[in-house]
Amino acid sequence: MSGRVLSFEPPASREGSFLALELLPGRVHGALIDPSGRFRARRELTFDPSGSREEIMAGLDRVATGLARSSRLGGCVLSAGGVLDTARGRMVQVVDMPALEGCAVADHLSALVDAPALLEHRARLQVHGDHYFGAGQGEETFASVATGGTLGVGILYQGMILAPDGGRSGAHMTVASRQLECSCGKYGCWRTIATTAWLRQQGRELGMIENDLASWERRAVEDPRAAAVVGEYAENLALGLANIQQLCMPGLFILHGEAARASAGFRERILATLRDLSRTGGETEPRLATTTIVGDDATLLGGVALLLQRGVPSRR
Repeated sequence: MSGRVLSFEPPASREGSFLALELLPGRVHGALIDPSGRFRARRELTFDPSGSREEIMAGLDRVATGLARSSRLGGCVLSAGGVLDTARGRMVQVVDMPALEGCAVADHLSALVDAPALLEHRARLQVHGDHYFGAGQGEETFASVATGGTLGVGILYQGMILAPDGGRSGAHMTVASRQLECSCGKYGCWRTIATTAWLRQQGRELGMIENDLASWERRAVEDPRAAAVVGEYAENLALGLANIQQLCMPGLFILHGEAARASAGFRERILATLRDLSRTGGETEPRLATTTIVGDDATLLGGVALLLQRGVPSRR
């Protein structure tokens, strides 16, 4: 499996700002960021993920142009999920936003903001962000874990990203064969049991109104049924992480999203299950950390790190 060595130029050697954008199902947000990681401006917009390509791209355009209007850009990077052709800057398979499949989004953004543009998988950019700006500084091997409405893991192994270009981030690994159907059409994907959508489904089945982990944890204090759901959710997250630990032994898992904001007890349940399932021991014994990046902006900052690492790319 190929990787990318992470090496960066000193921030002082660059001038201007970078445009970092993140495209999620139903939401696009972005920021204008200088090479030191300082945020100069932000914008965000929501949209219907089942809408047409024109509608989705119009939202992306409004965020991008609003941020780029008054700045000299050193580059632009867009993070997204799904299967991507990063060399050509194209969206290949986007289960939650099918209208974007085949879209040459990097060329579009480059022309729109008059700057070189890159497309990269959000899981890998999150690793870059952690390594350059966050809890992964000084680490050669670790895994960066996105939790909540999205799910994915990016892995840095001995200074290299372990992922093929445009590859998946683990959300669709099969962990519960022939059980819940995933939006990708398969059954038993990790995503079906380890995202906020699973918590909402449990709420519907139990007649509860809680729709995120924080509200489930509050109810769990007095309701044993809620406590059982929260415990199972922690174990579901650990199930996928244990597979990654067995294969790559990253040891350190940096949590982002709702698991990072949850109670210490929730994370202890993840860690206990992870250690029980993986049992690697030694220096690679699993351990958890939470993101140290304010606002959990690792993906946006990872875009800046990627541009610093690569240098300003050539215009297509």
